[in-house]
Amino acid sequence: MQYGEPIIEFPFDYDEFDGAVEHTELTDIDRAVGSFFQMILDSLVVVDGNRKENEEFARFVSRERQTKLYAGEFLTPQDFLTKLTAKTGEQVKSKRNELLPVAYITRDPVVGFSEGSEYIDVTAAAMLTNAATGEKYAQVNKSFVRLTYIITTLAWSKSTLSRMALGLMMWTRHKKRGRKHVFQAETQLAGSPVQVNIELTGMLDTMAEPAEIDHESTRLYASTLRFEVISEIYEAESMSVKQGRVEVGEGKLYE
Repeated sequence: MQYGEPIIEFPFDYDEFDGAVEHTELTDIDRAVGSFFQMILDSLVVVDGNRKENEEFARFVSRERQTKLYAGEFLTPQDFLTKLTAKTGEQVKSKRNELLPVAYITRDPVVGFSEGSEYIDVTAAAMLTNAATGEKYAQVNKSFVRLTYIITTLAWSKSTLSRMALGLMMWTRHKKRGRKHVFQAETQLAGSPVQVNIELTGMLDTMAEPAEIDHESTRLYASTLRFEVISEIYEAESMSVKQGRVEVGEGKLYE
């Protein structure tokens, strides 16, 4: 054996990152939050529907779930009602009063990350692998984003408006059997299906506030409620597995 020749070689695998990253975005979270609050509104009922004060809310209870809460960006409650009326068609336009009560949800554009012992950043939380070969192709990092959603309720009477607001607040304040404050969104990350956990927080701080309405031109009433959620956000760092070797003798590392 000549001086400098390796005594033995040890192969090993290592991860090589190529710099490309992809993260889960907010659209599927928005949909999951909307479905969550749509479920809450659909759970609200009134037994004495013949009482005058309950007639409008009883009409809300009898409608299909998907017609109780809409999602979108609207300038004012009147703007929402105008667009909803246009969307429903001529037959319903003549019965515009029956479109209410109703609600719509939108997300505050402010996005921030949550801090604290329960919401820490986790680097290399998981790995994505090719289902056919089993090879790793991405490292997954996890953080927690804080989002605020605004629900605007509309009604022709104050009593109905109060009932809708109270229903939302009471449902979210009490953690009882069947009332889950953590729910999921199904999304995609780097070609793989991912389930994102979403937690409703700050329920005790929620208030119903009057929305800006021009009462000189309409008898519409509206109020807004702000709800905060903390959601998982995932990032995938593209990578591939390379093989290197260690040569014992010179102690050099070759790639």
